[in-house]
Amino acid sequence: MAENSGSKNVAYFAGIGSSVIFGLSFLFTKSALEYTNPVYFLSYRFFIAFITINLLRVFGAIRIRPYRQVFKELFFLGLVQPVLYFILENAGVSLSTSSEAGILLSTIPIFVMILARIFLKEKIALPRVLSILTALAGILLITAGKGLSSGGTVLGPVLLLGSTLTAAMYNILSRKASAKFTPWEITYHMMTAGFSTFFTMALVLSLLRGEPFEYLSQFLVPSVFNAALYLGTLSSVGAFFLINLMLSKLEASRATVFAYLSTVVSLLAGIIVRGERFLTVQIFGVILILFGVWGANALSRKRLEGMK
Repeated sequence: MAENSGSKNVAYFAGIGSSVIFGLSFLFTKSALEYTNPVYFLSYRFFIAFITINLLRVFGAIRIRPYRQVFKELFFLGLVQPVLYFILENAGVSLSTSSEAGILLSTIPIFVMILARIFLKEKIALPRVLSILTALAGILLITAGKGLSSGGTVLGPVLLLGSTLTAAMYNILSRKASAKFTPWEITYHMMTAGFSTFFTMALVLSLLRGEPFEYLSQFLVPSVFNAALYLGTLSSVGAFFLINLMLSKLEASRATVFAYLSTVVSLLAGIIVRGERFLTVQIFGVILILFGVWGANALSRKRLEGMK
């Protein structure tokens, strides 16, 4: 996994690309959830993702080893992300305030840094720690700018904390898996796990509610279908592939900080598309995030030694 300038540039572009895709996804998710529920929508999303990645495989755009060869070793990774993460995140968000959700989910890079040190034996230099904390401070400023709220339950933050831990574990598992599997193989397994789990959950839920036809008809609502198409193709297949690609070339503690850029993209998208206000405190938050992402990756050990 030796780094060189070319592979690092690919990783940086992958990190930025995935952040932009994820940052825009909230616009589509918000519109879709006006017509359907989270469980149904996750099944639609991963159905399209599963179809998309299998079409890529059938037409020879990507190569995947026989699934039996990768299933056993990647089973836990697929269970962690997307299955456990999305279940915990959706449940946690529904039982928490928006400010609680924003703050807790922003701690993912902190957990990644800790787990990477323990399980991957990554050397975490002080400037990288400070850079991640700087980006975290930017997230907190943006969250504060949106207004802190109360009224959530104790269970909500607990579930969100669980989702942050699963997201951190995914970064570690993907980094380790990259030594043996390609980014496409990891992504293929994730999409298969997501589709099989969420489709089953949605089907059972629709039968228990006595609304199997509503489950099918909601998928055809334009806002729902378009959102599922975007999240299934770009957010699920595209962005997760880019993250797995990035994690195959960068240490997990460096790669994870790119997730903070999604907040910047979401903020700007809300201003441009939804006409939301852009407060002064949020400007400072964006600056801190950008500086933190740059610092976590640019302040390499060699450069630091050169400064001494």
